[in-house]
Amino acid sequence: MIKKGLYEVWKGVERNLLGILYPSRCPFCDGVLGISNCIGICSNCEKEVEFVKEPYCKKCGKPIENEVDELCVDCMERKFSFEYGHAVFVYNYSMKNAVARFKYNGRYEYAEYFAGQAVKMYENWINKISPDALIPVPIHKSRYRQRGYNQAQVIAESIGAKLGIDVINNLIIRVKQTLPQKELSVIERHKNLYGAFDIVEEMKELYRELKCVIMIDDIYTTGSTIEACADILKGSGIDKVYFLCICIGKK
Repeated sequence: MIKKGLYEVWKGVERNLLGILYPSRCPFCDGVLGISNCIGICSNCEKEVEFVKEPYCKKCGKPIENEVDELCVDCMERKFSFEYGHAVFVYNYSMKNAVARFKYNGRYEYAEYFAGQAVKMYENWINKISPDALIPVPIHKSRYRQRGYNQAQVIAESIGAKLGIDVINNLIIRVKQTLPQKELSVIERHKNLYGAFDIVEEMKELYRELKCVIMIDDIYTTGSTIEACADILKGSGIDKVYFLCICIGKK
């Protein structure tokens, strides 16, 4: 049996070798990070990161200007099935580029930094809710084949590993290939997502004990995607559906 001290030394050597062969990159500028970098972001970009801070909407977590109002305009005007949720970063110019590379350019390793910051900000909240599982928003199988991974799933699995929470990827599926939401109005987004998700009936029986879940996604805009999934999940018998997204726009 390898002694604990020797094991830790070996793991350190292993991490350094992997860092040389497969160097980590800063999510915001895509620059190569040094082996000694433990925070997952370069020092210059660290100063530019815009985290979500109070005041924010008590329903969707979107930053708002008026501390008196508890809800943003969207949440005042619409009813949602989900309980409420949070986001980590403000969806600014730097975050837009980071997410684009993360989703479309194969930079799935960014998930480690995104998930780490999500845990840093919301670990107490997650523990308080005590979810039975994390459920990533699914992508259509054609997009999965194209990208090679589901960005929400990668984030969810990283968060789940850090906090010891199960991740369920096969309860809800995307059955319709939809248009990119960013190109559509609020009404068009709702129509675009109509019938886009469904429950896998065999899995519904397997996970019948689920009562509380947190949905994981990369971007929250109008909430249409989270709402479509939450509605399906609640219809399957889950009592409480929360969400945690990596970034969200300002109002």
